Amino acid sequence: MIAPTPFYSGRGTHMRIFYEATALAERGHHVMIATYHIGDNPDGLHPNITIKRINRLLFWYTKRSSGPNWQKIILDLLLFFKVMRISIRKSPDVLHCHLHEGIMIGWMVKKTSLCRNSCLIGDLHGPLVAEMRAHGYLRFHPVQKFFKWIEKTIHRMPCRVFLSSPGLKPHMDEDRKTPDATVLPDAPTLADDKISEAMTAPDYSRHTDDMPCVVYTGGFTPDKGIDTLFEVIASTIQNGLSCRWIVAGGPARLLQLPTAIEKSVTVISPLNKHQLVDILKCADIGCEPKDGATFQGSGKLLNYMYAGLLTVCFDGPAQRFYLGEKLASVLIAKDIKQFCDILSYLIQMPPDEKAMLKNRILQRAKQFTWEQSARQLEHCYLEQWGKERKRKSVKSAL
Repeated sequence: MIAPTPFYSGRGTHMRIFYEATALAERGHHVMIATYHIGDNPDGLHPNITIKRINRLLFWYTKRSSGPNWQKIILDLLLFFKVMRISIRKSPDVLHCHLHEGIMIGWMVKKTSLCRNSCLIGDLHGPLVAEMRAHGYLRFHPVQKFFKWIEKTIHRMPCRVFLSSPGLKPHMDEDRKTPDATVLPDAPTLADDKISEAMTAPDYSRHTDDMPCVVYTGGFTPDKGIDTLFEVIASTIQNGLSCRWIVAGGPARLLQLPTAIEKSVTVISPLNKHQLVDILKCADIGCEPKDGATFQGSGKLLNYMYAGLLTVCFDGPAQRFYLGEKLASVLIAKDIKQFCDILSYLIQMPPDEKAMLKNRILQRAKQFTWEQSARQLEHCYLEQWGKERKRKSVKSAL
């Protein structure tokens, strides 16, 4: 697995990489993750997984938050040489490339090394140009047009492409020669034993009254909808909606709470997976303020659902995919006003109706598992590996 990111830093992209690798390892595959020089080694790493990091030539680079950075060009070049060396030694059956940069690295390795028979698989978590623009890059049209060409070229490189959001599929199928892009959904990252055990909730929720607790767990960057979340909180305060808010995630340096909402919000940063379970246990409602038009996945939404929380989110392909049409008709908002209206509706819902809705949400979440995703990947690996071997045999015969 080629991971051009500071793996592991506990955010959505890294969770997808980690849990995909773990699910594959549990099925007997040996997974080597090639990544940047910074990042943690996740707890409970499966014995079949090894992590290989690039040299620390850019020792001053410590950015772990999402988003582009021009220094990553150098990091990706170092990662290319790292993957090249590994590929020559190990001759991997599959080059599973996360993100656009990973696909480009994998393609170059496949073309220039001794592993030309390896299957090149793409795994995209969002659109390249749209995300760069969301972070303030590519403001000039000629530069933006050039990167759109790069994005389209990258989409054609892998023999198969997996997507974290169904919203990406129409664009991907349009760019590729054959419309074969496949949606590989995320799954809850909460273990059954952790979410079901009776925990004593920490002082995250300010248990000084019986007000319901609404949580957000995710990145503090603009593309995650953090500014929209602040507008929602301000609107609930103005309209007299009684609830407590927990905003958990990172990085803390990017979070600037407006003065008007400071007293209503508890901030937790950084957020580890043990804290995540505790927070969800003391919450009543989970909110996903990300704009669905970003075409990113929504792993946090699945965690809310799996924890049995009532949820509210904005409209988007991934959100509708995970909720299903029946739940989406109740829990998806088109604008901030409707988002607040749904919050108010959920808070005031009678207890028996809440219990029924929570059960429907939980049952829906249980339909998504990492084992299911691993089976899907495994089937693709074997299919593409067989095609590569057949192609090699034909060339040898000729």
